[in-house]
Amino acid sequence: MRPPVVLLHGFLGRGADWDSVRLGLPTDWDVHAPDLPGHGSAHALPEAAHTVDGAADLVASQAEAPVDLVGYSMGGRLALHVAVTRPEAVRRLVLISASPGLRAEAERAERRALDAARAAEIAADLPAFVDRWYRMPLFSLPDDLRHRLTADRIAHNDPAGLGRSLEGMGTGAQPSHWDALAGIRAPTLAVAGARDAKFVRLAQQMAEAGGFETAIVPGAAHLLPAEAPDALAALLTDFLTRPDPPSDG
Repeated sequence: MRPPVVLLHGFLGRGADWDSVRLGLPTDWDVHAPDLPGHGSAHALPEAAHTVDGAADLVASQAEAPVDLVGYSMGGRLALHVAVTRPEAVRRLVLISASPGLRAEAERAERRALDAARAAEIAADLPAFVDRWYRMPLFSLPDDLRHRLTADRIAHNDPAGLGRSLEGMGTGAQPSHWDALAGIRAPTLAVAGARDAKFVRLAQQMAEAGGFETAIVPGAAHLLPAEAPDALAALLTDFLTRPDPPSDG
């Protein structure tokens, strides 16, 4: 029997974000798409769960055997953290619009300050924050998709949980994993949208540092699970059904 597939969503999202992708995956796959700490229904967890290590513990503890781990954006950073710190939990790894983190501590400190300010904005006015978030040039979303996502995020998220997640699991809180990429033994695919120049560059840099494969999705920007679910499902089906490479042992 093939291993389970675990899909990790991005910041502000929830497991249901993967529904359109799941429709394109083989029907006999065992697929899990949990709400990550502070998101969706997972907003009443212990404080320690809203950290990179706490969330990684939750993901790894739900797997009885190595899984195929797929993460988008924040979920991609978390998936990478699991692969680096708990390698026995991961058979294959797919990183979508994801980063290994900021290299310098000064950069991480600056980002932590920004994440704390954003957490305060979320607490003060979640609808206004979500509207600003999806208007960022990073996303480049058509109006209809932006409106749909904004309404979903406001309806299904708790501001306090989101704030805890942002401060504990944000880019500023994540350690840099650049130096660990070459040591990842799980076959890894880095995916980015062709219109997302920053993350295309990051995918290429990760491939150079870690020997990963890359896939660039034409016509898409950052939010691939919503923008290009069929293309993403096809990439996952191909990559996750390949024969395992020979064991070093």
